[in-house]
Amino acid sequence: MSATICRGYFSGPSGRGRSRTVRAVSRRADARPWLRTTLGVVALIAFFAVMLVVIAALAFSVKVSGSSMEPTLTSGDRLLVDIFGKDDIERFDIVESSLGDREIPVVKRVIGLPGDQIQVSAGADRPVVRVRPEGEDVTYVVDNPAWVGRVGDKDQPCCLDDGTSQRRGQALTWVTVPEGHFWVVGDNWGASDDSRTFGFVAADEVQAKIAFRLQPLSDFGELDHDVRLDLDDEVPATP
Repeated sequence: MSATICRGYFSGPSGRGRSRTVRAVSRRADARPWLRTTLGVVALIAFFAVMLVVIAALAFSVKVSGSSMEPTLTSGDRLLVDIFGKDDIERFDIVESSLGDREIPVVKRVIGLPGDQIQVSAGADRPVVRVRPEGEDVTYVVDNPAWVGRVGDKDQPCCLDDGTSQRRGQALTWVTVPEGHFWVVGDNWGASDDSRTFGFVAADEVQAKIAFRLQPLSDFGELDHDVRLDLDDEVPATP
């Protein structure tokens, strides 16, 4: 900048070079407040955008408390809830819902859909949950890797007419999930109070569907869904 000013000053006796240089510098100086204002506005907009995202994330999220969904979810995880997806629940979706007389909503996995037939027995290292989807004659077994080694002391057969567990030693029975209801359980089979305790969950008790984890940041992203139905190799009792 100083070299340019010097050349303008000595460009001729008329001083025209100096005048042109001074005017150019003045124009650039006048433009700087506009630049600062523009950058300030952009920074303010960015700040409010970030705040809106944070507020939305807090307003439409839940924090996991307890171990009933381990290892899929752990205590302290923050999950994004989809309140608009509660009317489009599919098998194996993770949902937030009321359960029995509990005031605090719980997070569980949907196993039985309306019209499904359910039968549960305890295997050596995992529960055996059989499902006959509505309108099908085929019997499937739920393959949920999270259940392996997590039976604990909840080895009762299931289910009674209301979806709750039977007593040990009772013969296996099938139960049909009523219309407008779901049968839900936790991934940590032996440490979860769910439909085996409180019965079927009414569709209007489901508050949201959950498919995305916000925290911890190391696990940020969509939740893994590695649960599936496999054809049953055995012939279960006829309902």
